[in-house]
Amino acid sequence: MIRSFKSAVLAAFCASFSISAAMAADVNSGDYLPAPAGTNLLVFYSQYATRDEYVSTSGQTFSSGTGLDSYVDILRYVHYFDIAGFTVAPQVLIPAGTLYNGRIAGSSLDAAAGLGDPILATTVWVVNNKATQTYIGVMPYLFIPLGQYSAGEALNLGENRWKLDLQAGWYQGLAGGFALQLTGDVIWYGDNTKAGSGTQTLSQDPTYQFQAWLSYAFAPTWSAAAGYSQFWGGTEYLAGVPTGNATERTQVRFELSKFITPTFQVLGLVQRDVAASGGFPEAFRGTVRLLQVF
Repeated sequence: MIRSFKSAVLAAFCASFSISAAMAADVNSGDYLPAPAGTNLLVFYSQYATRDEYVSTSGQTFSSGTGLDSYVDILRYVHYFDIAGFTVAPQVLIPAGTLYNGRIAGSSLDAAAGLGDPILATTVWVVNNKATQTYIGVMPYLFIPLGQYSAGEALNLGENRWKLDLQAGWYQGLAGGFALQLTGDVIWYGDNTKAGSGTQTLSQDPTYQFQAWLSYAFAPTWSAAAGYSQFWGGTEYLAGVPTGNATERTQVRFELSKFITPTFQVLGLVQRDVAASGGFPEAFRGTVRLLQVF
């Protein structure tokens, strides 16, 4: 029974896991604070994550001989401008990385390396009130299926399917250097017609995410923030049959940032899943972000 269940988990996992599947449109604590028109940002993220168990949607957990590590780098360009009274920020994100040490109950998932699916996005601020420090934006992300994908392999950097994430965010400055940022996402998935054995179709229900950040600027160039994320939904179907995979994840986060110069910021972020099912919970994720304003 255990062996057959493990085989089913491996088959379902091989259908879908990728860097893009593992990362939603996560935000940092000040992402919905707009910059002045004409500003450009060049942002580099370097991220390491480790996972040491697999939890099925039925609650069965594999921990012995189970794990997955990843390194992901993302290069992001953002440009701000005003149009018809709205601040707009089109942007492009290019991810790349490696997945390695993948295994479930001693069964190897091999490894993968290369480019992930590029992402096109644009933020439109429908409320931009500097006097009250109130900012509300809407941001669609379009994931383009150009990343590394090998049909029939357990691990891939790309998903071989289109994906649309519609995100809305509210940033509110508070007294004493504090600020609150709340975001919500709904993500729709296209079909992957080269999943499973390489000839099967993987489809997925929409997923949803809620993120909250409370930040504190405790010095002129320093800021710290504590965050929370809840991710749910996304039941998967392989050739019309539920795979047993979905995405249910509760995560806590801590962030620390400093402007080294007026135009160059360094940010550190640590994250951990405190509850998860339908995949690999992240035991630890650490990110360094470098941001250049020009």
